[in-house]
Amino acid sequence: MKICGTYLRSASATLFFVFGLISTLAHADVRISGSDTEENLITTAIAQYQRGSKSDIKAEFRGTSVGLKDLCKGAADIVPASNKIQADQAKACADKKISYLELPIAYDAVAVIVNKSNNWANDLTMAELKSIFHPESFSKITRWNQVRIAYNDAPLKIVSPDTKSGTTMFFTERVNAMRGFLRGDSTIFSDHDKIIDAVSEDINAIGFVSLGALVEHKGNVRPMPVNFGKGAVIPDASSVLSGAYEPLTRLLYVYIAQSALAKPEVTAFASYLFENGDRYARFSGFVPLAASSYISSARRIKAGQ
Repeated sequence: MKICGTYLRSASATLFFVFGLISTLAHADVRISGSDTEENLITTAIAQYQRGSKSDIKAEFRGTSVGLKDLCKGAADIVPASNKIQADQAKACADKKISYLELPIAYDAVAVIVNKSNNWANDLTMAELKSIFHPESFSKITRWNQVRIAYNDAPLKIVSPDTKSGTTMFFTERVNAMRGFLRGDSTIFSDHDKIIDAVSEDINAIGFVSLGALVEHKGNVRPMPVNFGKGAVIPDASSVLSGAYEPLTRLLYVYIAQSALAKPEVTAFASYLFENGDRYARFSGFVPLAASSYISSARRIKAGQ
């Protein structure tokens, strides 16, 4: 369990007590729960904000789906999310009469990564990505030369975020058209840094992570160029903004419980976050939105709608 300042991050991000599993968020002024993709962005903002504030802000980063569940049961005020809320999640909030603001905070791309010493795989098409990551490829596509005959006759080692991750939801939907389903032989981690470490240690490995994670923790990996039909494209700010990497580009969001904006501490921190959204997005390896988007979001927060 890693504790840093007033925010907490761990695999479960919880404390065990005699009578069960108690969240650390319960009594905080500002309760944040959600995507580990946005962890660096949010925790950096918290650290800077608290230089001039005495608010008790606690954050847990156990995945987008966990954060949205917390939002819809009234256990979180602010939820960083690496994918848009889904219909079933929105219904869960509606059933509890919980309204929320949905605010984009940055562009991200999902980068396919391989070991730097992999000198045979130059690029992959979307069809080849599907052949690698689709659940039905389990026990069928097990070597690199089955993906493309020109590639090495070497074992294919697949590494992935877990199914609580919005990154997994997004990637599997775009690549496999099967949201949230992974191959049975995938090595699963809940932390993007651990995925990068695993691929760094195995020349035959392939995985996928947030562009922000790749910028922050490069490791011994390289991003795989993806050919969407008009030539191979590397994920970076330029290809995200131009639309060249669009099939694997996404918006990152922050959801805020509307009722939580009655708390001055929540309104103050959320306003600060979006007033400085450009620099925190850039610092965390994401691609900032237009300045007008951050201004609009800050105004909505202050207006409570």
